[in-house]
Amino acid sequence: MEVKQIKCGKVRDGFDALTSLCEKEAQKLCTQLDIQPNTTVEVSFWTKDFPELIGVGKFTADENSNITFVLDYSESTL
Repeated sequence: MEVKQIKCGKVRDGFDALTSLCEKEAQKLCTQLDIQPNTTVEVSFWTKDFPELIGVGKFTADENSNITFVLDYSESTL
């Protein structure tokens, strides 16, 4: 499984602002990913300036190729 990375926001941005940016980027990514049905792709979200992990997204495609995601911030290094 290929792990993708998205960079958004800066370390000094508040955590709420960063999670909002991650949500927007994840929604955009849903339209760009090509995932096989019943498959999950992990995407890590990092700050742009000094690399800190914001969270990890799990993107899954159903049998109709509809992509959904769940963002997990429990591993954040901020």
